[in-house]
Parts: sequence; structure tokens; C-alpha cells
Amino acid sequence: MRRLAALTLVALLRAAEARAEDPAWLAAATAQLPKALVAGRVLRTGELGQTALIAVFPAGADDPRTPGSAFTSGQVLEVTLAPEGDARRVVSAVVRPRTAQDPAGDDPFAEDQAEILASLAKQKPEPGVEPCRLRAWSIDTSRKGLPVRAAPSATAKVVGTLAPPRHTPESGQGEDDSWHVEFEITGYKDGWFRIRNASPPGAPYDDPPPRSYPKTYRGAGWIPADKAGGAYANTLMPVMRLHQAPSVDAQDIPPGDDAADPSGNLPIDGTLERLYACSANWALTKSRDGKRGWWRGICSNQVTNCS
Repeated sequence: MRRLAALTLVALLRAAEARAEDPAWLAAATAQLPKALVAGRVLRTGELGQTALIAVFPAGADDPRTPGSAFTSGQVLEVTLAPEGDARRVVSAVVRPRTAQDPAGDDPFAEDQAEILASLAKQKPEPGVEPCRLRAWSIDTSRKGLPVRAAPSATAKVVGTLAPPRHTPESGQGEDDSWHVEFEITGYKDGWFRIRNASPPGAPYDDPPPRSYPKTYRGAGWIPADKAGGAYANTLMPVMRLHQAPSVDAQDIPPGDDAADPSGNLPIDGTLERLYACSANWALTKSRDGKRGWWRGICSNQVTNCS
């Protein structure tokens, strides 16, 4: 209940902040950004409106070819403002690295997030691998199962196989009526997810497959990103929308009219259509309205929503 109240307060504060902003100066300031950057949230406006700080992110952070990273400190647009009648005029706007002294965005899960980033950053690094902490399931439909490879390459050695979906009315999966292998995602590289600790289809729900069913490889390895599915969690986002970059300070993306709930947010039930990449506990996804963006908190619960 405390977290729900905190989320509600954050939403109200953000709405009030948006109403208080003068769109003229904001548009003038962000228009000075280079094409390689896009604006996120306003982090500071200054007591008398004389200075402002805006979070900025790479324009390609939501592109599967150049996914963003939750581990980078990011940049800010530092804006100097001067009064001009009842409005404010932009005197200068300079992009600089974001520092620990800069204000942070409102995030009721900031401490949890900092712990996740710190623990993942301590892991033994692998060149080019983005550390992740997510849970997902296999969406591969091959009867032979999904090969798990030793490296993120279609030519790498196959070290094991994830069992195919197991069709059973007990799964409660609606028209699908099947259990899927679940696993942890621990890294991402070049369109591949590194996984481990896979569980046989139905096993987490006290409905394990019979002994004759194909075995599920439980070790570490790599699978194509387009063979992983999951569900949006609903407790890790101050604003329940996709974001342009893996940060709560990135620009949020309003869902399409046919996908939005009454509050204008993205509902989580059956909404996630595709996983592209990951960073920490964020995933670059496509929602059912066709929009692409980052969501913090992906889970593999095949029975209920991920509260």
C-alpha cells in the first residue's frame, strides 16, 4: 500500500509539474539539442525560473540496433533563462554530462534500482555484453525445442535445448493452452539473450511434464532475442508507459488510443508483443499498439499478471 501511495503521489506531482511548465521556453531549449539527442524530463527549473536542467538521452536508445543502457550516467541540457514579460527567454542551452550532484527524478524504487545496478556492475564483465536481470519464457514453437548456444551466434556450439511448449488444458493459457519454458535473462548482445536456470514447461506451477517429455537445459547459454517473451510488471514504473530510454527520466511514450487504459497509461495484461534488448531490469519492447520503448520490470508469470 505504501508503494501504491508513493506511485500515486509521483503521478500527481508529475502532472502538476507538467502544468507548471512554460512550453515556449521548453520548446526553445530542446530545439537546440543536436539531432543525436532527445529530451527527457525537466529535472530542475530554478527558484525564479532563471536556470533549468533537462535530462537528455541518445536518439537511438529505443532502436534495437543501438539500444540504450541503464548503467550510463547520461547527460543533461543546462538552460539559462531570463524573464521576458510574463514568460521566460532562453539565453543559452549547453549539453553536459550528468553528475551525482544533479537532481534525480522522482522514483519510489530509486534505492532498489541503485542496488540492482551496483550488483550487476560488480559481475565479471564480458566484452560487449549488457548485464540484465529479467525473467522471461520461450515463445519458440518448434517441436524439437529451442537450441541454446555457447555464444551469441547462430553458428556457435549448441550446449542444450529448451523443451517445446507443452499443450495442456491445465495451463490456463486461454487459446494457447500450453506451458512454456521459463528462464532468467542475464545479458544481451547483438540480438541475443544470455539465459540460465530454465525450468521445464509447467514445473513452476506444480504441473511438471512427464518423464518422457523432452528435457530442458538448465545451464547458461544464448538464445535469439526474438525467441523470448514475457509480461510487463506493474510495480516498478513511476509512470506506466514505455520510455524512450532505460531511465525513469526519459521521455514517456503515450500508448495508442486503442491500447490505453482510462488513465491514459499502458495496461499490462497481454500487452507485451516483443522483446528486443535488455539493460539491468529494463527491457526494450514492443507493445500491442505497435509502439516501441523501454519498460522496467519484465516477468515470466504465465498464470496471473505481474503485480
